[in-house]
Amino acid sequence: RAEAAYARDVLGAFLRRAWRRSPTERELERKLKLFQRLRGSCETAAQALSEVMASSLASPNFLYVATAGDAGQLADHELATRLSLMLWCSVPDNELLALAERGRLREPEVLDAQVTRLLASPKSARFARRFVRQWLNMALLDYLEVDRKAHPKFDLALHRAMQREPIAFFAEVLREDLSVLEFVHSDFTMANERLADHYGADEVTGNDMRRVELRAEHRRGGLLTQGGLLAMNSDGTDSHPLKRGIWMLERLLDDPPPPPPAAVPEIDLADPRIAQMTLKERIEDHRNQAACRSCHQKIDPWGIAFENYDAVGSWRDDIDGDPVDAVGVLFNDQRLDGMNGLKRFLLLHRQDQLVRAMVRKLTTFALGRPVTFGDLAAIDEITAEVRRRGDGLATMVRVIVAHELFAAR
Repeated sequence: RAEAAYARDVLGAFLRRAWRRSPTERELERKLKLFQRLRGSCETAAQALSEVMASSLASPNFLYVATAGDAGQLADHELATRLSLMLWCSVPDNELLALAERGRLREPEVLDAQVTRLLASPKSARFARRFVRQWLNMALLDYLEVDRKAHPKFDLALHRAMQREPIAFFAEVLREDLSVLEFVHSDFTMANERLADHYGADEVTGNDMRRVELRAEHRRGGLLTQGGLLAMNSDGTDSHPLKRGIWMLERLLDDPPPPPPAAVPEIDLADPRIAQMTLKERIEDHRNQAACRSCHQKIDPWGIAFENYDAVGSWRDDIDGDPVDAVGVLFNDQRLDGMNGLKRFLLLHRQDQLVRAMVRKLTTFALGRPVTFGDLAAIDEITAEVRRRGDGLATMVRVIVAHELFAAR
């Protein structure tokens, strides 16, 4: 009898944790019956319990986030799970589960307080790391290969600092509830001694990432000028305007260019005429071909504006003795005069698009599924509310969580 009571206590606690809700009496009894059947063939009760626990991890209750509730709405414990998976990338704790079991988690004040608590926890570092890596496609940086002959100062310490910067920067914007427009331009970044030295910033020592105030001569600020994001969108030897332009359109503006048509001709570097051209002239020559024009008109001007940054994100004024030409011209004849011109254009003319893109990316992460056509009205509503409340990143999280879309299947 003592062994049966022990098994009930252990399995009840385990199932609540694994299934992110308390098991029903019927479910618990079924597991206890399985324990009794297995007990005779196991040397100890612990072995039998391990087998029962393993079977519980094959249950849909463990494998799927949403398995019960109304057709259009998550059950309370599923809402707790979705919130915890978003902000902790883990299962809900006892406080979240207790609120869900009492039916209080849907109360607006309670839900908002839980968002505050979860964001204040060290576990929220997982949210920053996993969301940023997905959002910015930072797997490209993991596999970055730099030509060490062309860039002899690039080393492992700098590579690792570059990997940490976007995540630490996002976490700082989230912690301070700064505007998401800081991702376009900011007067600070997050850096350690090695990265600060790469940027020419003084008075930074140690390996810990910390807030570093930027001056005009650093030519940094926001995501667009972070060394790692520039480097991962290069070819390892020189800059790559097309990669950088496409990345910015996809990740920051949520406006990817159309896929290239079949049989796109490559730039023939063996042609003496082409070999003598600057990079910008080669791109323009390539764009003159009818099969390439439609895509490149949308991509090239954005990417050319990055040209003052080399393959590892260092600033340069000239390339092989010739001044850098970083002026892109959009289809509407709008000039993007280098990085400053690009940032200025985005902040003056694309704020709504930037905020909406961020809402869509963050909502996709929160829901754990792609945003569908039926979700677009909700995305617009969330965007309008975020804009009304000042574009703060933490505010955006709160508005998404409070919207009915977050609690919907």
